[in-house]
Amino acid sequence: MKFLLDENLSPQHASELRTEGHDAVAVLEAGLSGASDEQVLRFAVESGRVLVPLDADFANVMRFPPERTLGVIRLKVHPATEARIRQAVRRAFLFLHNIDIAGRLVVVDEEKIRIRG
Repeated sequence: MKFLLDENLSPQHASELRTEGHDAVAVLEAGLSGASDEQVLRFAVESGRVLVPLDADFANVMRFPPERTLGVIRLKVHPATEARIRQAVRRAFLFLHNIDIAGRLVVVDEEKIRIRG
């Protein structure tokens, strides 16, 4: 899988994922800083990437139906410290390693991982 980390995630997370062998790019690295959610989602779909946001915008299935995506992994981390985000990303990637999430919304919090769709 290829991943696009939304603007609310540090490019450092994408860099760390790349060192672990994942194809990951941050919105900032893709030149999409300040882009609308629609533009970010379009880029994710056109570039064949699963979108990984920290906020709930892309988890709104009425506004952004997951079946129109290659998958969305919403990180639900409070408080959203870099260490907690890093831990949630690693848990999600380990759990989802062999699961097809195309067209699905995955919500990752500190206690569980839910797959919708």
